[in-house]
Amino acid sequence: MKALRFTKPGQSDIVDVPRPTPKGGEVLVKVKATGICGSDIMAFKGEHPFRIPPVISGHEISGTIVELGSGVQDLQLGDRVALEPHAGCGKCIFCWHGHYNICPNKRFVGVGEWIGGFAEYVIATESMCHLMPEGMTYEEGAILEPLCVGLHAVLRANISLGETVAILGCGTIGMMTLISAKIGGLGKIIITDISSFKREMALRRGADMAIDPIRQDPVKEVLAVTQGLGVDAVFLAVPLDTVLRQSLQMCRRMGRVILIALFHGESALDTRQILGGERTFIGTSMYTRDDYKLAIELWKKGSIELQSLISQRISLDQAPQIVSALADGSKGDDIKTVLCFD
Repeated sequence: MKALRFTKPGQSDIVDVPRPTPKGGEVLVKVKATGICGSDIMAFKGEHPFRIPPVISGHEISGTIVELGSGVQDLQLGDRVALEPHAGCGKCIFCWHGHYNICPNKRFVGVGEWIGGFAEYVIATESMCHLMPEGMTYEEGAILEPLCVGLHAVLRANISLGETVAILGCGTIGMMTLISAKIGGLGKIIITDISSFKREMALRRGADMAIDPIRQDPVKEVLAVTQGLGVDAVFLAVPLDTVLRQSLQMCRRMGRVILIALFHGESALDTRQILGGERTFIGTSMYTRDDYKLAIELWKKGSIELQSLISQRISLDQAPQIVSALADGSKGDDIKTVLCFD
């Protein structure tokens, strides 16, 4: 089968690799669509801590089941599935309580030897497969994954009706957080992003205020619109120390900062802001099957719309060039590029 492999930092090639065979409890999925995540671009650049070249990345996946391993009970050949691309060990205390997303021995699609969705076929465990409802496109099935990141973060924040929210960074995950927050009936939602395209899209998707952090001071703007109090919750979707400091400064006393972005190395966290204002700092890691089930139900009810978030659809042959362009920043207004297979 053909696949896009990151051969070394800054280089990718279309390669032929053996088609995998499902083992017990596994299925083989013919990939139909795979979203390109910011973490994939980090892997391409050699900056990701786990996806280390040479690697076949890609974890925002949908497709059709074409082969069943032994013991698979609830899936059939031809089923259209969106993949939840991780599997816990099933033995630790976190897995026992359903929190396999934070299992210390969790395995992840597109990491190490587990070939990811930048290939024509991918292996998945039965538990990773979510049946796509009638009418959902493969592209939408693929980008359920980043939607669930935002949905999980909003649920982790435990936000009450009418509370005010700031979302710092409105790329894919920030936008998905915005969409999820709007479903919950929150009060004022403020977003920041350096891209005018993304700010305008966020306003169209329900944000009440959009701040350009290059031309405006986000902290001053947020404090002004909240009468000096600050917002109840801040979602941090940009892995920059400057933005991290801003998140604490615009968060009201006894408010919450929810960390979604993946920081690398040490970060300058002002613990005095947390201590003195009794603020709560919340980590959020991916999602569980409950988030996927909720996302699918919300889609079926018409509560979420995903197609407009797709910036471009590309073929496997185009992928090396597009990945390089995403990495060098020449496609900075991209929300979601989807790699489509026949």
